[in-house]
Amino acid sequence: MDVTQVKFDEKGLVPAVVQDWRDGTVLMLGYMNREALARTMETGSVHFWSRSRNRLWEKGETSGHKLVLKEVFLDCDGDTLLVKAEPVGPTCHTGERACFFTKMTAGAPEPRTAAEAAGGILERLYQTVLDRKRSPTAGSYVSSLLQGGADKVLKKVVEEAGEVALAAKGGKREEIVYEAADLLFHTLVALGYHDVTPQEVYQELASRFGKSGLRAKTIAAGTGPSGRERRAGRERRGSRDRRSAQGQRSGAERRKGPDRRQSRERRGRRA
Repeated sequence: MDVTQVKFDEKGLVPAVVQDWRDGTVLMLGYMNREALARTMETGSVHFWSRSRNRLWEKGETSGHKLVLKEVFLDCDGDTLLVKAEPVGPTCHTGERACFFTKMTAGAPEPRTAAEAAGGILERLYQTVLDRKRSPTAGSYVSSLLQGGADKVLKKVVEEAGEVALAAKGGKREEIVYEAADLLFHTLVALGYHDVTPQEVYQELASRFGKSGLRAKTIAAGTGPSGRERRAGRERRGSRDRRSAQGQRSGAERRKGPDRRQSRERRGRRA
């Protein structure tokens, strides 16, 4: 980033909105001066300028809950930064994942949890699934699925996956979008049934980011270099075992052949 494009205010500061790069959740708002921005870019750990303490500080320098930098964007006016980062632990000093967890209403503000201010529609749908799980509602489709148990939930996931495949095969965009939405929704229900959060899935995807998925798949499938060797060894051992078993069976058959024939003859007489 060309720092000369950043419009710092009269105090030499610029607001920096920090966003979880995995799901878009707005984690916090801080302020940076030139030094804080430079340190952030150089070290890969997000730094701010503390207006109350009047000094530079690294997020998590005492708690260990750092923000690992991913990207920095400058807004169209050049006077606000968007910092995409991966949080190490909760970002808020209260222990919440994000600082924005008090919902403003027409009356008094309602303190809630940061999960309700999470990144997007998937999180909101997931929260709805959890609500239906905790408090089943008559006439609720989600409640009926959850009450039907794992088999009913998973049957719908499989069904919707098939619908996505058929829609994609047909190549009609509207159908693909519709069926993919159904699949995502029912996958969220399955996650909620097992208390697996979308954030855990995002974290797994983030851990794979920038890595060769092809290599991991080929090794897992036994087609990579080490996979081929392991598979060849198993096949050789299996072949030896099969030959040995066949030899044992053929010997046993030769020994027991007359007995089996006599037995069949006796059964035939009884019939």
